[in-house]
Amino acid sequence: MTDTLLTSMLGGLRPMLPFLAVVVVLLLVVALPLPGRGPRMFQRRDPWRGYRFGSRREVLERAGGRCEGPQLLAWGRCRAEATEVDHVYPWSRGGPTTVSNGQALCRVHNRRKSNLRPPWWYVLSLERRRANYVPSGTETRVLARMNAEERAARQSWAARRR
Repeated sequence: MTDTLLTSMLGGLRPMLPFLAVVVVLLLVVALPLPGRGPRMFQRRDPWRGYRFGSRREVLERAGGRCEGPQLLAWGRCRAEATEVDHVYPWSRGGPTTVSNGQALCRVHNRRKSNLRPPWWYVLSLERRRANYVPSGTETRVLARMNAEERAARQSWAARRR
């Protein structure tokens, strides 16, 4: 009896399988992060947790003191004043505290984003919005990687703490 019930259920689902496959693929495409931009798989966590001093000021200046969060999903730009500097790729998930991984946000957008790893479309829309207001010659790409200078600063900081 269970064999016939199972067979009839699978027979009823068979016409829906292509549709379900398309839905699963679309969900994966929308939710996946942008390859090559996030933190490396086995990268050690950055010892610097928050944006302070020069890096905080630089991120806020790049944004013109205004929130970089989207107004509607990925379009437009929030009109609120930027009060907080946040990691695009969260620190808790391996994102470094670097200017290239920072974004200026209002309190509402920072709480809404929380520690979520951004999907590819969020990163690309942020870069596209930045092209409209960032001064020319300033880097707009989001990269969750430390350059040699930033790595050296962490090493000298760690050496002083010992």
